[in-house]
Amino acid sequence: MTDPRRAPDPSRQTPPSARRPGRQRTLAGRLALAVCASVAIAFLAGTLLSLWQEVNRYADDKRDGLVAIANVLAAASARATAAGDEAAAARVLNAIGKTRDARVLNGEASDGETADDRTGEGDRSELVYAAIERPDGSILADRGLTARLTDDFDLRKGQSPLALLTSRTALVAVTVEEAGRTVGNLILVSDLADLNDRLLALLRTSALISSLVMVLGFAISYAIQRAITQPIAALAGTMDRVRIAQDYTQGAVIARDDEVGVLARSFNALLDTVRERDARLAQHMQRLEADVAERTADLHEAKQAAEAANAAKSTFLATMSHEIRTPLNGMLVMAELLAASELPQRQQRYAEVVARSGQSLLAIINDILDFAKVEAGKLDLERIAVDPSEIVDTVVSLFAEKAVETGLDLAAYVAPDVPRQVLGDPVRLGQILSNFVNNALKFTPSGSVLVRLERGAAGMLRLSVRDTGVGIPADKVGTLFSAFAQADQSTTRRFGGTGLGLSIAHRLALAMGGRMGVESVLGAGSTFWAELPLEAIGSGAPTLVRRADAVGAGIVLALSGDATRESLGRRLAEAGFTCRPAEAAGAEAAHWIADAATILALGRRPTGPGRVLALARLGDAAAAPVLEAGWADHLLSWPVVQEEWRGALDSLAGGTPFASGPGTRLSARRRLPQFPAARILVADDSPVNREVAREALARCGVTALTLVEDGRAALEACRGRAFDLILMDGSMPVLDGYAAAEAIRAEALAQGRARTPIVALTAHVVGAGAEAWREAGMDAKLAKPFTLAALADTLAAFLVPEAESAGAPRLSVLDAAPDAAPEREAAGLLDEDVLAGLIDMAARAGGDFSARVLGLYRDHAPKALADLRVAASRGDADALARAAHSLKSMSLNIGGRALGLVLGEIEAEARAGAVRATDAEIAGLSPLLDRTLEALAARLGQAPDPDEVGAARRSA
Repeated sequence: MTDPRRAPDPSRQTPPSARRPGRQRTLAGRLALAVCASVAIAFLAGTLLSLWQEVNRYADDKRDGLVAIANVLAAASARATAAGDEAAAARVLNAIGKTRDARVLNGEASDGETADDRTGEGDRSELVYAAIERPDGSILADRGLTARLTDDFDLRKGQSPLALLTSRTALVAVTVEEAGRTVGNLILVSDLADLNDRLLALLRTSALISSLVMVLGFAISYAIQRAITQPIAALAGTMDRVRIAQDYTQGAVIARDDEVGVLARSFNALLDTVRERDARLAQHMQRLEADVAERTADLHEAKQAAEAANAAKSTFLATMSHEIRTPLNGMLVMAELLAASELPQRQQRYAEVVARSGQSLLAIINDILDFAKVEAGKLDLERIAVDPSEIVDTVVSLFAEKAVETGLDLAAYVAPDVPRQVLGDPVRLGQILSNFVNNALKFTPSGSVLVRLERGAAGMLRLSVRDTGVGIPADKVGTLFSAFAQADQSTTRRFGGTGLGLSIAHRLALAMGGRMGVESVLGAGSTFWAELPLEAIGSGAPTLVRRADAVGAGIVLALSGDATRESLGRRLAEAGFTCRPAEAAGAEAAHWIADAATILALGRRPTGPGRVLALARLGDAAAAPVLEAGWADHLLSWPVVQEEWRGALDSLAGGTPFASGPGTRLSARRRLPQFPAARILVADDSPVNREVAREALARCGVTALTLVEDGRAALEACRGRAFDLILMDGSMPVLDGYAAAEAIRAEALAQGRARTPIVALTAHVVGAGAEAWREAGMDAKLAKPFTLAALADTLAAFLVPEAESAGAPRLSVLDAAPDAAPEREAAGLLDEDVLAGLIDMAARAGGDFSARVLGLYRDHAPKALADLRVAASRGDADALARAAHSLKSMSLNIGGRALGLVLGEIEAEARAGAVRATDAEIAGLSPLLDRTLEALAARLGQAPDPDEVGAARRSA
């Protein structure tokens, strides 16, 4: 019985090419066809053999008959032929006509009919021609109805009997002999008409017999094949039913013990195997269905758990970010305010350390949040106009202080064909470059870091940062862009970091449609690069600066930093200048770009008819003396940024005056815009945050400030008075900031009041609350913790600073201290760390500690300077090195940094065997010593003794 579950499966149907053949191609039909074909072939062969034998027999009979007649006639005509008697020969031939076989020679048939009218007697042949030939071949006499044919079959020459089938006549020739000699030839020609009749009769008989035999053979073969093919057909039918019904419970009947029986047993064994396999497969399917159901349930539970974990992770990140940022906001802003206030130098550095540590913690938090955003695919990219060179300037300026602390040279090169503006996300571009620079500074113990911005292939912009750091092993390069990955764990312990920066930068580059890579040699440094498809807009690349013909081409680069020398040298070469190092400088050198300390150590303006540019770090003690002495025409601030370098290069190449004085950029960075007329409302439930906001806004000149603790109080405050700007915390009791903003917007709209800008003060930077400020109708967001600069930028976006409205110069954070100017002037001369230590020791020792220390320096410094001058005048390198070392040591120990640096260079040259300091250069140290004594006296609380100062000048 067929299993109802085994419904025919269309996919398992036998293809048409494998289906059972039709009836005309059955095995029985093929056997019958083989038998009939065999019989037909056999009878065909027999018929052909019979025909062959018949033709041979006919040829023999025809030859024997004609030869007999010819011999008789030859004997009768021998005398006439020998005598050449044509009449007698003719009579002999005429005698042939008396025979039955030669009636045709007379032109008549028997019974008085003509030869043309004969239709019967096709069983015999007729003589159609007879002739007697002379020995020379000429005819003596002949008789017949036609001339002799050239294709007559010669029965005496042994030709193949088959040639009779293609010839109509046959001939026989015998010699005519007389007295033992040949006197001629007798030729008889007979037609072959009776041959065709005999052959046709033979074929008719063969065909009849063949047909009868084939019928008999087919009948016999049919009876035999039924016995052979019936079991095979039964087996084939069983197979067909199994195939169609897919019922493997059927079996084949084994009728006999022969090959067909073996085939049937094999088929039954195959069905048994299939049935066993199906049974096991059904059991496995049942288990599999149960397993799939179980696994599906497990997967569903795991998916729900993963989604819950992911949601928990997002909630945790958002919550922890908010909870960390809230106290961090108060710590960072207060530390920044403290560092900018009137504190003793050591306490001020403590505040700066706190601020920098907080910023480092904030950077780690931001890295983790950015990584979570990228990993979740929720990172949104802006597409606005941005100046790529400005981003490079910002990043280089941002990391300048870190480069100074680590003693590294930091420089940037922007190719002249880089577009002025491109479409991109400035924040993310800066993030990628910042990660590169931060990574380079972190893993470079000494040397330099060079930032490059160039055009890449296919219109791409290529950002790259090259360092001279520790390098990366080849087997570790592939893991650098993985999250939390560094070269090895010792790297983390030695240099710090989370290992997230490069991973985030890599994913940002991919999100922008670009790519990122690294090239590194272990122990020689690394180059990290990113190519980004940023579309150029506007006027394209800036115009290439070219040197004017009237401006000299030679320029000396006397710079200590390799990266700075390379970046400036490349731009100068592109502008048409010929750069050379200080060692190769000659009289033909037109211009100089040198470190301010190098120029100060030289003690004069570098030789050459061109202009001199000095390069100095912020607070470099050598900058002011060089400019005051006229030894340099312009001051470049280190690290050189494109905004400042582009203007200086234009002036240098064109021979025009420099646009601005030295230090403009550095001082401008430290200024905060002032908003004394602004009316600002701050709503925050944290007393610490309200105090932070009060102090931060005070630094921006805000005096009309209203502070409230929740959203309802903010709403009531807006009902009572008008504000120019509202800073609203998002999460507050009673009424949160977002609901308060919506209420303020609704009341203003209903009453027709002007729209007041509302800025969200929130620590929510990820999660559901990150974009709540937009939904509430707020105008901007200031993320906690914020810096004074970020707060000032936010205020400037909605308010007009006093400097811009009244035309007065902006105030500075440093301007808050009334006596800050003398300290800034002394900052370049003195080492604040050393002075802080002296002040601390003086506070502990009491008495006249400061006076005694300063008095010792006043007593010994002029003498050491005099010894140095004598050694220099004598050209005694050893004495010069000792004197310079002595004065350098006492100067550095008391905090005279600028003087100590200059003396250190003189000492280094002297120990190398070179005495380059001239009298003029030594004389230049005297005013530097005077300013150092005056600054030390001011800081240590001791007035300088005019007589001692004058004595110092005279001895120097």
